Amino acid sequence: MKPAILLPLFLLLYGVNVAFSQNQKTKSTINETESALLDIISKDTINPLQIKLDGEVFKFGLQVLTNSKISLLKNKKEIYIQPLGTGKLFLVQKYQIAGKKNSYQLIRVDSTFFNGANFHAINFFMNDTLFQYGGDGYWHVRGIVTYFSKKTHEWELYNSSRLVVALDDENNNIVYHIDKNNNRIYLSNAFSQFDFPNSYNIKSIDSVYEFNTHTHQWTTLGQTNPKLTAIIESAGLSHYQMNNFSIIQIQLELLWADFRSNTFGKFNKRSNNEFKETWLSVYLNNTKYQSLQFCLGNTLYLTKVNEEGKFSFKTFDISKAQFELNDQNPIYLPTNQLLQLLSHHIIDITLYIVLGLITVAIAIYWLKRRNTKNVLNKEVSHILNNHFFESLTVIEKELIEVLYEHHLKGGLISTKLINKIIGVQNKDVMTQNKNRSDYFLKINQKFKFATHKELPLIIKTRDGLDKRQFNYGLQEAYLSELAILIKK
Repeated sequence: MKPAILLPLFLLLYGVNVAFSQNQKTKSTINETESALLDIISKDTINPLQIKLDGEVFKFGLQVLTNSKISLLKNKKEIYIQPLGTGKLFLVQKYQIAGKKNSYQLIRVDSTFFNGANFHAINFFMNDTLFQYGGDGYWHVRGIVTYFSKKTHEWELYNSSRLVVALDDENNNIVYHIDKNNNRIYLSNAFSQFDFPNSYNIKSIDSVYEFNTHTHQWTTLGQTNPKLTAIIESAGLSHYQMNNFSIIQIQLELLWADFRSNTFGKFNKRSNNEFKETWLSVYLNNTKYQSLQFCLGNTLYLTKVNEEGKFSFKTFDISKAQFELNDQNPIYLPTNQLLQLLSHHIIDITLYIVLGLITVAIAIYWLKRRNTKNVLNKEVSHILNNHFFESLTVIEKELIEVLYEHHLKGGLISTKLINKIIGVQNKDVMTQNKNRSDYFLKINQKFKFATHKELPLIIKTRDGLDKRQFNYGLQEAYLSELAILIKK
């Protein structure tokens, strides 16, 4: 009888212990400096915010990777912490204890094991969806866009029309703007990686880009104005998001940029002098300190953390009235200014008639040449598919062939078999997951670049029995074309 009595008691104690241990995993030790920063940010329940914090100064009780940054984001009333270099995501939860100051804890909301490929990435909210763009890791600079899924609690690939490579670090300056009203992100320039893998060198591309998160389309707006390029490449550049504008700081001078209207300029002399006085009153002393500046709404915060960890700040209010509007310059030079003028300003009934006539003529021609065109499309598709298959490595081809064979048998490919093919069967689970994901991502990228097709070749679905596992398969629409390539 004694074992029968002791067993329920043991299970009860074990359950309580597990519950408390899991509860502790959601909490982090947040010091006074970090609480002071969160106090400022949490008071604003309207304006968005995305800033990068020094992981050595603001840790939030987390084990931050060496020389890494912490991305802090605010969307309405919610504040999130995302240690760059990982896929981890934490929600900041505020609570109060009677008679004491505000306290905060971190609640982890992701279930990812991802690490290492998103250093210097750009995190931003758009319509309550958290996006992550660009960054670097594993000696490679990224141009992909991902988003955090509230259903899977993981970072999922967000398909885009092409890759535009970018990273936001101290050595490679870039100015960007998040336009939440029009679902767009603007970039002052992008980067290209050359001589890889012999070196990790990258160079700036002097073009301004726009990404529409609604249509998934990247657009090259034009060549970056050389005047702005010189500013961006200046040492000590900082930039901040302020509603419809980007605020650029070079040394102790402020500039503004409006990507939607393609204009940028300086602040008037009086405002710049007032900013200098405010800045010097905060930072001009002989003691060591860590600085952090950010815009929250129309207010620029100049904060300081001294050697003792004491947090202090001053503010500088910004309005459009401070802009020097008599001396404006374009951010970019459109590729074809005449076409842009026609498409935006003098489209009238005559142009619509001309376009209508052209459309009718094309339709008549297409109807007459439909059969010939269909044959040509098949030939072109066959050539593009060959180019794709020839670009694959031996391992990538083997992965596709195994997926195809399992599809014919009506079965699913196991992760053990995939791990064996790519040679990571003896690695840890995190490395296996990362390598599998990388292989399938590269295959899909090659397929899209070579064939110009929208749907990915390889798709993944969550396992019906074990939701932690994914099953991989092939896009049904491409199987007939793929069969021809595999049988060669």
